[in-house]
Amino acid sequence: MQNTGGGDVRRIFVKVFGFSDVERHALNTVFRLSESRPVVYAHWNEDAPEKAQVALVDGDSWEATIELANPGNDKLTLIWVGERPASNAALVFERPLQWVAILEGLDGIYAPAAALDFDVSAPVLRDLDFDLDLDAIPDGHGSDADTTTEPAQLEEAAPEQLGERVLVLEADPDARLYLRAKLANAGLLFVDEAVTGAQALAFLATHSYVLALIDVGVADMDGWQLVGKASGKLEGTGHVVVMREKLWFLDKWRAHFAGAKAALVKPLHPRELKRLLADIGRPVRQH
Repeated sequence: MQNTGGGDVRRIFVKVFGFSDVERHALNTVFRLSESRPVVYAHWNEDAPEKAQVALVDGDSWEATIELANPGNDKLTLIWVGERPASNAALVFERPLQWVAILEGLDGIYAPAAALDFDVSAPVLRDLDFDLDLDAIPDGHGSDADTTTEPAQLEEAAPEQLGERVLVLEADPDARLYLRAKLANAGLLFVDEAVTGAQALAFLATHSYVLALIDVGVADMDGWQLVGKASGKLEGTGHVVVMREKLWFLDKWRAHFAGAKAALVKPLHPRELKRLLADIGRPVRQH
């Protein structure tokens, strides 16, 4: 994942000492996700173009603490995980590891205020590449309609089409209309619409889906727990995509570890959605 937000990008290289294979895998994933931010964290090795600035040390690893005694590491900012921290540790964390907390700690040292407030630029809804009456959909999908209204239920699909359903959890009726039109261009005509997490769970319990688009700002439950449940239900048969009006870097991290295919900012940019649908094997018709 590359930084595409423009402007200067600051890259901080981190020496990692110790940790299990599972912990290192999680850390490498966090590093990769940071590629979209103004401050990027990267694993240091001998081929790195710059010197390391941070040492992330597993205090429970005897080999790691011996390596830390190397004078060549004295100038590194020390992040300690485990008991009996070194006296010069800038940050200390206990197990079980909370990678979000470690990332926030690094941000507190290295990230400017702009990085902490990282947001994805709101796309322009009118930059569309399919046939849709945009006069019915205001910019930003804003609407004065009652967003708690129960959406109309679709008739049951034919048996051979039951595996081609999409679940959309979105309270805004205009946004649901937009998504339904876009999905139709990808040949996904059978869409179940939910406006609450409870409704979404009921759909998940009774249908199979190739795709679930979930707004984690759902009001009646923890949206991230819902994403985890949906990912578990669709594992091997479909994909879960997170939606949110403001998509922060940590949201991408949470989405990944909740099993989501992607995290997209609302209102969904047509080209982003087009790429996503193509990635899951649903090319959008050209007009």
